[in-house]
Order: sequence, then structure tokens, then C-alpha cells
Amino acid sequence: MKARTYLILMAAAILVPVVLIASVGLSRLLDSERASRIRGVQETGRATALVIDREIAVADASLRGIVNSEALRRADFAQLHREASAMNRGTPWSWTLLMDYDGTPRLNTLVPWGSPLPDYKAKWVGDVYEAQKTRVSGYFLGILAKRPTVSIDVPVPRVLGERYVVSQIFDAAYFARVFDDPAIGRDWVITIFDARGISIARNRNAEELVGKPVRPELYQASRRQPNGILRHTTHDGVDVYSVYTRAPLSGWTLAIGVPAPEIEGPARTATLYAALALLGVMGLAIGIAVFLAKRLSVSLDQAHAAAQALAGGAEPAGAPTRVVEVDTLLDGLRRTSSDLARERGARQQLQDEREALLRSEQEARREAEGQSHAKDAFLAMLSHELRNPLAAIAGALQVLDLPGVKPELAAHAREIGRRQVRHLTRIVDDLLDVRGILSGKVTLKRSRIDAGALLRQCCATRELADAGAHVWKVEAGALWIDADPTRLEQIFANLLHNAIKYTPAGGSIAVRARAAGTQAVIEVADTGVGIAAEVLPTIFDVLVQGPTAIDRSQGGLGLGLALVKELTALHGGSVDARSAGPGMGCTFTLRFPLAVAAA
Repeated sequence: MKARTYLILMAAAILVPVVLIASVGLSRLLDSERASRIRGVQETGRATALVIDREIAVADASLRGIVNSEALRRADFAQLHREASAMNRGTPWSWTLLMDYDGTPRLNTLVPWGSPLPDYKAKWVGDVYEAQKTRVSGYFLGILAKRPTVSIDVPVPRVLGERYVVSQIFDAAYFARVFDDPAIGRDWVITIFDARGISIARNRNAEELVGKPVRPELYQASRRQPNGILRHTTHDGVDVYSVYTRAPLSGWTLAIGVPAPEIEGPARTATLYAALALLGVMGLAIGIAVFLAKRLSVSLDQAHAAAQALAGGAEPAGAPTRVVEVDTLLDGLRRTSSDLARERGARQQLQDEREALLRSEQEARREAEGQSHAKDAFLAMLSHELRNPLAAIAGALQVLDLPGVKPELAAHAREIGRRQVRHLTRIVDDLLDVRGILSGKVTLKRSRIDAGALLRQCCATRELADAGAHVWKVEAGALWIDADPTRLEQIFANLLHNAIKYTPAGGSIAVRARAAGTQAVIEVADTGVGIAAEVLPTIFDVLVQGPTAIDRSQGGLGLGLALVKELTALHGGSVDARSAGPGMGCTFTLRFPLAVAAA
């Protein structure tokens, strides 16, 4: 057989399994499209059931207000009638009924107060009162209203001492409002029925079928499981897929019957289009296979002619055939040259990659050395920060151990110990806060607070502790933001502590808070040592204090501003620093989004 025949047989061998698999796929596509349509109906059913339960819940909440009313406690039924009538005003399809333990009606807002009520006794009232639970009834014909109704019955709590049951009666047609949902199809058959299978509301033939049992197969299926799908014929003679859902609060079942053609039609159409597309693709594949087979046959004939010419001593024709194997046979030398060129290129590429790896290794080594240096510097700084307070505490303990130490000297030693312990506590707290923020373990407890008032309070505390060493100027009005009060106070305290620490005695500290558009802007400015231009870009990084000697009289681990930056970012705000240079003071500016109402 020729190569063309082999290629066509190969294409056929590939297409036969494809056709079989595609047939299975089309069958599954049909089922998937049908299931997709049914899922949409199920979502509509669940949403509608929730609307029904919402109406029940609203009525239950209203009745709870009545059973706990002062008028009911005083047995002032006239006042209770007025209150219930006010509650039902504007809703002629709903009214309120009060019955005592033996089922005798005491008031009914369907008629004016004092009107005679039907002489009957509802036997279920005592059971509802004893159960002390809300009951949602099924369908019944109202004795006074003379129309189909349902009720929500709420017992008066035993602790009140009154044995009554308050009921909210609804015209059954009230719940037909849920059928107005735009998602419900025009030809759908929708029924709400109770636990006995009696229709409460219906969107088609309601006058004939409301109050009558639903189809037996639908009722039995709804009893077996609360949610499901059933294909059957309705009372109207329509073949439907019924998607039924039981409302958990009322216990009623909502059944949505979608005509079978509406479910099957789009699914079959989609499957038909997919089948046509598959046939088109298969036809195109067969045509391409025939075309390529013919082209391959021509190329092989060319190669045969070239081989015969080479055997006869002639130069083979060099025209390309666009078939790799044939072109390789005719152009071997040129291919060899091309292979050598590719080899040289590959060698150069390997050399470039080797040099790139060397540069990468050198950069990684420099980065590791920098990290090691930063670690050593931090450990040296931490050791120094811990050594000074520990030495002071040790000295204070030695003074306290001296025999006959004077009380004022002992008190001074204790004060030194307390101050140094607070210093150590602050260092540890800063370390823990930075670690928690960087690892994402800090959770804000937000509330709506006046940032201006909190800022004034922090300034007052710092100014008192400053003991007149600096000149303070504070301007802070009301600024309402959503923030964690503790973390916001920590931000203010760090900035104020920084201003005091780096401002010589006699300098000034100015604090200003204002609203700018939708933001709260807070500025802390001082006339202190300032910040060098090369330090400003990294002033908020961890461990940055600016250039200081190892004995650093001001102390600290360089964590304060890092805490300010991270905590501000957690609040959705920002912070920046400005300074004209060393000795020119500096200004820190905080920006937080204002609370919605304030903005």
C-alpha cells in the first residue's frame, strides 16, 4: 500500500474512538444541560421558600410583641384589640385572634371590639399552650372570615401566668404574592401545600384546586424527603418536572412544576449544536488527512527521483518539498553546516549561563554577608540595651542589701529598679509587637473613636511626664475614625516619645490634628536633632535609628517608628517623615481614613 493509504487508515483509526467518545460526551451533555436547568429552578424554589418563611418570621415577631404587651397582662382586651388592629392596619388579608386555654375566642381584629364572636372551641389551643412553641397551621376555612386561611399561633409564656394563645390569621391568597417573582416562568405551575398535602396557594386554577389535595405522587415524594425532583402530570394535565422544597420554618412545601419541553428543549438544542459541530470538525479532519496524504505522496516521489539522479551521477534537485525527511535527504551538507552553527551557539549560551550563575552566587553571598552583619549589629545593640538597665537594677539591689541603708536611699534605689524594669518591659514589648505585626498575628479591635480626644489625652500625659523640659503646643479637634484605641494610642505614644527623646531641653513640640477631605491628618513636629537626608528613606525600617555611637545616650532598638508604620498600615493609613537636615527638627505626618459618617 502507498503512504497515502496508510495515512488515511491512520486518520480513520483515530477518528473511530473519537466518534465513540463524542457520543458518550453528547449524552452527558444532554444530561448536564437538563441538570443545569433544574438547578436554576431549585435555586428559585429555595429563594421562594425563604420568602415564605420570612413572612412567617415577621408575623411571629409581631405576635411576640403582643403576648408580652402590658394590655394582655392587665387583661385589657379592648386596649389589646386597639393595639392589634393598629398592627394590622393596611393589611386586609391578615388579622389577629386571641383565644383562651379551652379554645374560646376573646377578640378578633377582623370585627370591631364588642362584636359577637362565633361560639366554638378550638381543641388545639391547649396543645399549643402546653408545647410553648410557635405553630404554623395548615389550610383551613375561617369560621368568621368564610374563606381559605392559615394561622401562626404563639402561646403566652407560662411565666406571665395567663393561659392564652395569640394567632395571626392570613388569607391563603396572601402567599400567592411570591408567585410574582420575575424568575418564575410564565408557564410554570406553582403550588404551596401543607403537611397534609392540602393546597394553600396556587398560581393556576386556584379557585378550583386551593383547599384540595395535591397529586398523590407529589405528596408522597415530599414526605419521603424535604427536597427533590419528580416528573409527573399535574391536575391541569401538564407533564412537568416538579422541583419541591420544604420551608423549614412553616413546614409547608413549595412545588414548582416546569413543563418538560421547557427543560428538555434547550438541552436537546445544545446537544444538537454540539453534534453538528463535532460532525463538521470530523469532516474537516478527514479532508485535511486526504490533502496531507496527497502532499506526502508527491514529496516521496520527488525523493525517489532525486535518488535515481544521484545514482546516475547527476546533482539532486535542491527544491524544498516542505517534508522534513525528504528535505533532509536532499540537503545533508547544508544541514551539517546548520548543526555546527547551532553547536557553537549552544556553547556560547552555556558560557553565558555559567557567568550568570557566578554573578548570582556572588550577589547571594553579598546579601548573606549583609544579613549576617545586620544580625550582629542588632545583637550588639540588644546586648547594650539590656546591659544598662540590668546593671542599674543590680546596683540598686546591692544598695538595698547594705546594712543600715537610709530610707531615702533605699527608696531611690527602688525607684531606679522600677524605672529600669519599665525600660526592659518596653524593649520586650516592642520586640513582640514588631514580630507579631511582621508575621501577621496582630488583630485590630476596631471601634468608632475620637482620635483628636485620644491625641489630646496622650499629649497631656507626655507633657506631664516631660516636667516642663519642652514647650508644647497642641491643636486637636474632634476626628472620628474607625480604629483600635489601644494600637492608636501606641502609635501616638511612639511619635511623642520620639519627639521628646530627640529634642533637646528648651526645644518645642507642636502637635496638630485636622480633617482634610476624607482623611484625618495628624502632625507631630519638633525642633530637635533632625534627620539626615540619607536616613530618611529607611527611617521606618526595623532597627533604624540614624547614625549613633554604640553608647547611644538616647537608647532604644530602633523599633518605635517601624511599629508606627506597620500599625498605621493595618488601620488603612500612612505615615511619612520630613526634615530639612540635622539640627533642623523633623515632622511626622499620620493619615487615617475618616469614619463614613464623619467624612
